[in-house]
Amino acid sequence: MHPIILVTLCFTLLLSTGCQDEAQQSVNPPQAEQKTKEVVQQAISAPEQDKGSAEEQAKANQANQEPPTPPVFEDFQGEPQLSLFPRAGRFRPADDSDRLPYWKTVIEHLIKVTGVVEENSSGSRGWTFRGINTIDSVGFFSPLAVEPETTYQVSFKLTADLTEGASAGIGILEFNEFIWVPAQYTEEMYSQHSLGSQEGQRLTGKFNVERRFSFTTGPKTKMIHLVLFREGPHDRNNLIFDDIGIEKMKDER
Repeated sequence: MHPIILVTLCFTLLLSTGCQDEAQQSVNPPQAEQKTKEVVQQAISAPEQDKGSAEEQAKANQANQEPPTPPVFEDFQGEPQLSLFPRAGRFRPADDSDRLPYWKTVIEHLIKVTGVVEENSSGSRGWTFRGINTIDSVGFFSPLAVEPETTYQVSFKLTADLTEGASAGIGILEFNEFIWVPAQYTEEMYSQHSLGSQEGQRLTGKFNVERRFSFTTGPKTKMIHLVLFREGPHDRNNLIFDDIGIEKMKDER
């Protein structure tokens, strides 16, 4: 069992949408509403903070916990294995940005159309969300500690019916250290720690598929964000992610 990062979203978010298939139902566990409020507040109020304070808090958290590391497999059936945090656009606007209130509104809306759904016939559960009309890039990310210059494999199932020009999938963001910040980064924090990105798998159209891809971390990479994304023109159709796995590939040399 891998440690869960601070606030765990899985099984705690309410689903608020009228676009579910009849074969599926939302799963609203006890105290879901209160947990949702806590997650929203943490996601939208984490400030850019004074110089060095975010880093100091991150180090304090890290001193008390071990970061989650692969192998991880999330099927949304039992206790959560991935911590998933909302993201909208590339960065959280800085505290003095005129765009911050808009970004907060988008995050709140994204949470409302997110949750775990269950298929009645099979009992299978998955993580669902959909696009937001006012922004062309939304998703969720899960921070994981990784080793430099190491190859990992990611596998997942994804069901979607995307409008023309839209795409969805899983991508990778690489960072130079594990940072215990349970919210989307500002551009300043991102630029200080980012080592680049890898697209992973991007899908378009209508599909119900299983996909896998591998990636190799850079020589300085110590953390990744595993990003579940949806980009492009808006529609009201849900994405459903399931059976998300990441593991280190064996060295065959």
